[in-house]
Amino acid sequence: MFHTMKMHWTTKTVFLVLFICSVDGINAAPSSSCSDIRVVDLSHVHGPKPLTAPFFPPYSFEIVNRSISEALGGNWFETNYIRTSEHSGTHVDAPSHFYRNKKRMHEIPLDKLYGPGVIIDIRRQVSGNVNYRVKVSDIKRWEATHGRIPKGAVVLFNSGWSSRYPDPFKVFNTQNTSDVSSYEFPSYEFKAITFLAKFRSVNIVGSDTPSIGDSPPGKVDLSNFTFLFQRNIPVVLNVANLDRLPLSGSTIFVPAINIYDGSGAPARIFATVPASKMIKKYYG
Repeated sequence: MFHTMKMHWTTKTVFLVLFICSVDGINAAPSSSCSDIRVVDLSHVHGPKPLTAPFFPPYSFEIVNRSISEALGGNWFETNYIRTSEHSGTHVDAPSHFYRNKKRMHEIPLDKLYGPGVIIDIRRQVSGNVNYRVKVSDIKRWEATHGRIPKGAVVLFNSGWSSRYPDPFKVFNTQNTSDVSSYEFPSYEFKAITFLAKFRSVNIVGSDTPSIGDSPPGKVDLSNFTFLFQRNIPVVLNVANLDRLPLSGSTIFVPAINIYDGSGAPARIFATVPASKMIKKYYG
């Protein structure tokens, strides 16, 4: 009970802080009482062509009304209609996506959709091998510097892949996006996934790539997903701006649309970071 109460207090406090600070982009107002907090958007814009697998229905955006409405007192009135795949753009995969009878979006507890940020930087390795897989040794190297991965962490790798977004040929790294077995991009070794799920009690695993599957060229291997989903651990994909976060010290929030019976959902993922830990390249 204490843990649950603490989670509710923390979540509500963060959103209250964001409201008071009148955050503009990623910079808190200098005159605010919370100017020691920075907010980093970790999401790609959802549209006009959010990236999704070719076998999902395409995104569509329809303007329903943009005009003065006499029925609404002569006020300007805008409303639109959108149609989108659950698994497009920056999004969450619920455990039911690849595992029968596991949690769907509306069943994932809110306290499982945030946690301490753990950023594993593999950009150097990927520069020499686009099929690089995060290894247990990469995780332990992170821990040697930053300490044991905290319980409830959100573990993401930064491969630099988000710079390819939203070009599907660059993101999926193929000239034939209809052939799933031709996709090539960084991911996790299965041993790394099992280590995180069994020995580190993480809340979420994810990446800046469109999948965390450990598929060799010419095959499709979803065992990374199924191992996590069997344990009701969600996955987040196509995360943006990870180079703007410190490797440790952030708190990452995954406010996904609470879709009833959803197998996933688009998300406006963001992180809060103490100003003292911000990357000077961006916020010197």
